[in-house]
Amino acid sequence: MIRTGHGARVRALGLKLMIGASVGALGMVAAGGSAAAQAPAGADTVDEIVVTGLRASLSRAIDVKRNAAVIVDSIASEDLGKFPDSNVAESLQRITGVSIDRSSGEGRFVTVRGFGPSFNNVLVNGRTLATENAGRQFSFDLLAAELISGADIYKSNNATLQEGGIGSTINVKTARPFDIRGSKAILSAKADYEDLSGKTSPDVFGLFSTRLADGRVGVLGSISYQKREARVDSIATNGYYKTTAGSGAGAIANVLFPANFDQISDQQDRERIGVTGTVQFKATDTLTLSADALYNKFTVDSTANSVGHFFSPADVSAITLDSNRTVTAFSQNANGHTDYINRTFNRPTELRAVGFNADWNPTDKINVKLDSSYSKAESNNGGNEIFAVIGFANAVQYSNSGNGLPNLTAARGFVDPTVGRAHFATREGSDVAETVYETRLDAVFKTDSEVFTALRFGGIYTDRTKDNTLVRTDNNVGCAYCGYGIAVPAGLLKPFNPGNFLNGESGNFPRQWLSFDSEAYFKFLETKAAGDLEDVAAGRPLGATAAYIASKGGYVGVEQPSAYSVHEKITGGYAQGDFEAMIGGLPWSATVGMRYVHTELTSSGTQQNLLDVLPIVGDSTAYTAVFAPTSTPTSKTTTYNNFLPSLNVKVDLTPDLVARFAATKTLSRANLTDVAPRIAFTSLRPGNLTAVGGNPDLRPFKSTNFDTSLEWYYQKAGFVTVGAFYKRIDDFILNGLATENFSITNSAGLYPGGILPVQVLRPRNSQSADVYGLEVGFQHTFDYLPAPFDGLGVSANATIVDSKANQTAAGTPFVLEGLGDSQNLVGFYAKGPIEVRVAYNHRDGFISTASNGTGGDPIFTKSQGQVDFQARYAISPAFSVFVEGTNLNDAKTETVGKYANQFLSLVDTGPRYAVGLRAQF
Repeated sequence: MIRTGHGARVRALGLKLMIGASVGALGMVAAGGSAAAQAPAGADTVDEIVVTGLRASLSRAIDVKRNAAVIVDSIASEDLGKFPDSNVAESLQRITGVSIDRSSGEGRFVTVRGFGPSFNNVLVNGRTLATENAGRQFSFDLLAAELISGADIYKSNNATLQEGGIGSTINVKTARPFDIRGSKAILSAKADYEDLSGKTSPDVFGLFSTRLADGRVGVLGSISYQKREARVDSIATNGYYKTTAGSGAGAIANVLFPANFDQISDQQDRERIGVTGTVQFKATDTLTLSADALYNKFTVDSTANSVGHFFSPADVSAITLDSNRTVTAFSQNANGHTDYINRTFNRPTELRAVGFNADWNPTDKINVKLDSSYSKAESNNGGNEIFAVIGFANAVQYSNSGNGLPNLTAARGFVDPTVGRAHFATREGSDVAETVYETRLDAVFKTDSEVFTALRFGGIYTDRTKDNTLVRTDNNVGCAYCGYGIAVPAGLLKPFNPGNFLNGESGNFPRQWLSFDSEAYFKFLETKAAGDLEDVAAGRPLGATAAYIASKGGYVGVEQPSAYSVHEKITGGYAQGDFEAMIGGLPWSATVGMRYVHTELTSSGTQQNLLDVLPIVGDSTAYTAVFAPTSTPTSKTTTYNNFLPSLNVKVDLTPDLVARFAATKTLSRANLTDVAPRIAFTSLRPGNLTAVGGNPDLRPFKSTNFDTSLEWYYQKAGFVTVGAFYKRIDDFILNGLATENFSITNSAGLYPGGILPVQVLRPRNSQSADVYGLEVGFQHTFDYLPAPFDGLGVSANATIVDSKANQTAAGTPFVLEGLGDSQNLVGFYAKGPIEVRVAYNHRDGFISTASNGTGGDPIFTKSQGQVDFQARYAISPAFSVFVEGTNLNDAKTETVGKYANQFLSLVDTGPRYAVGLRAQF
């Protein structure tokens, strides 16, 4: 039996630790402030620490924002190897208009102004980096925060910035040896404690930088290692689909019926190794050469044990409907089944990147930069995931009033190990690989004119290839035992008690159940004895099942014919003029430019056609699919050209008051997985036939943008900003369901005329959408207060966004995924050896998926707020200790369907705590 957790007790202990640290830090404030006030001039080493700490990072971020020619927000490391948060995405979300999506409690994807990760062009040191995701999304959890020196979020573009980000362009910067004086070494180590799993894991980082050859050569290297033993608890319903006449639900058609109800506990081992190296060489007084490399290996080994209940409308009674015709309660007879499910969600990723840069100043008025880079990202997960099911016939009662979580009780319970029967087992997963070659040339010619101050021009070539290969057990092997025909060996099913499963949450549902070793299950299913039992149950000749499984190599993953490759070539160029003038007694500056890009995209792949669907003896809730033995190749090439003008104007109304206006055109290309020539059947169940597919003919999103802002810098580290934006988006790409008819053999006579009507979810260019919003930011330091309170400060911001979308050609409205308001509040103290920061981030409810694969309705994520904490004490200029707390309020993520009572999921990742030591020399 798995050890019972003790999360509630430790959570209380963790909160006490954080509170104690806060009180201790505030207690040290008085002593530290008093000591600083009494220290003699010239001996004040504490002041030096403040300059390189939290306040220094705030000042650097303000300088970037204030001096930029475009509308930009920035974050900066507090010191080398010392980032404000333990994760880059977590720090980015403190910026106005930025929200994040988390994976197992870690920030992974970034949303800016309501535009999700595919709409934000993420660069690392100005370069496109390959990603391990199926689309263009950049995973920020790949990069250790200590490796990053800062990040800029460009909310308005000029011609010099790479296109691709309707939401924003994000440039993540790593440290360079020429940015560091002399030699420096940094070591940090911390212990991370996971509240839900009860496990403690290490997180270590080291960096060394030095200058050689009289400062003409700089060398920097860093290495980081982090391990997490995390746990994620959740309950979930895949969606609600509309029943059809004759599909059951008490002979009631056109009701919204829940597909399933599952309870899941996912145990994860997460390990990240990161290495960077940079060499810079000042070849001459006018030429600097740089070469750098980055390696990252991020592995997630995940085992999810769950108990699931798939519902069949043909087998239910005592139905209750609400006013929206959603089924809120029913009883399902014993034709239904309870499933014990063992799944793995692994993520074995590797990233390699190298780059070269030449920065040449032939005169004091000319600068030329050449940058060339290569990166490759891989997720070798083909056949690396397991989906195995043991179940038994079970009558259940389900209810969901909408007040709290659903309830589910069963006639036979969930803890009898003698009732399990074999059903389904497969190995699956995709191998994803992406390579990016990129070369960029940028030139600046400064003029002697007082108005036309500079001409900028350049070009870029990007060659990007994404390959995706599904590796999975043969379909008929995976379903060789479908139907719950034979009992599994005694002792295979064992009690599973995750401990404190969704403790404190409402709902009467299983909180402990049975689980099994999937490898032992595979071995049993491959035996002749098991095959013979299945042959008897299914009425087949003895030996037929075992022989077929053996002929396919058993339960091994084999490459599927649905593999695809997308090859994208982008050629671009730009020209931009910089202008300055005094108009009406006020200093003005502006950039006016044009960017041209040519895109050529080739999508190729293979497809295995569906031939038939057959009923499964003993399981009325699913069909067996019959596919063609060979696949058909397909390929398509599309090209398009875009001109992207930009205008950015900046006016210094006073020395401290800046006004800005920007008018630009931007684009975001379709996700690479969306243009793949593919179709995959996601559900072949009576009354619920669904599939997902790609669309090689997709055009890019195109946006016309207007931005304005007013920025008041009334303190060195204080400001008030108000901004507004409007975006008109054309050729909007929307994932939508449409019925597509597939011709099948229909040997079982299930569908008249052999026409199988499948609801296929595909991306399609829709019409247009208007997005507009308001951003307000505020930061203030209380330097004027008497010691020790002069170290206090506060930062707050809020973003309000809305959209107006036209209807699709089919007449149905669409929504922008991720669009929602957000707010941040950060209180901090930074003086002398003490730094304390408490941050609260809140994201209002938003549509996370416009069209669910089950039912086609939107998925709505409810409002959520999270509290994080950090405290640091500098023992000396070289050594400091710190404590951290993430998600101290134990915030959970909940999703619902089209209506508020259509529960979909609740995910609990729990709080995390850390204590550590940092040294610098």
